[in-house]
Amino acid sequence: MKTLVIVAHPEIKDSSTQQFLKAVIAAQQNITWLELNVATLDETARNRELLHKNQRIILQFPLLWYSAPGILFEWLRVTLRQNDATWLKGKELGIVVNIGQSEEAYRLGGSEGYSLSSLLSPLGSLANRLGLKLIPYFVIEKFAYQTETAKKRLVVDYLQYLELNQPANFEEKQAWAIRSLEEIAVGENNSEIQLILANFVEHKEMLTELKAEVDLMKEVDDNEY
Repeated sequence: MKTLVIVAHPEIKDSSTQQFLKAVIAAQQNITWLELNVATLDETARNRELLHKNQRIILQFPLLWYSAPGILFEWLRVTLRQNDATWLKGKELGIVVNIGQSEEAYRLGGSEGYSLSSLLSPLGSLANRLGLKLIPYFVIEKFAYQTETAKKRLVVDYLQYLELNQPANFEEKQAWAIRSLEEIAVGENNSEIQLILANFVEHKEMLTELKAEVDLMKEVDDNEY
């Protein structure tokens, strides 16, 4: 699947979050990174060509004053046409949003008083209008305070969000991890990576069986109510 990541940020070069994510996808052949600015707003023909070529479209931005940055809506205004549903229909639309608080603050009853789903609903309406399949949004919270371990986890989760069917199941994530490790092992000829890959493959069946048992336990618990 080819994915277009449309990034809206008022000061993108100074954004540690966006620069981190840009580095994550730098080596990915099927992902195109498009930063919105005055120049890209004028490149209507190229922007529409990118929408044609990619099956999954990602809108990526920080939540600013409870909405996306204004440049995103301006880009949508100058790029899209009323009849674009005829060829956009069936493509996927995803949203990657980073927030300065925990996601819990944006749940009903949270300190912000509104859920992220409600705040992002205008983009959901856009997807509906154009016949796009809206996939679950991806939240990055408190990036500046994340540990190195959390950032490594973010790399995996972010790439899987861009590349896998959403929501991805356990088996799909396993297969993706094995493919990624195989590519790294071949590219770097790293014996440590190869060992990790061998161990991962060896335990794949055990992990699948364990996941099945956990799912069965959850099903039993649910049926008790």
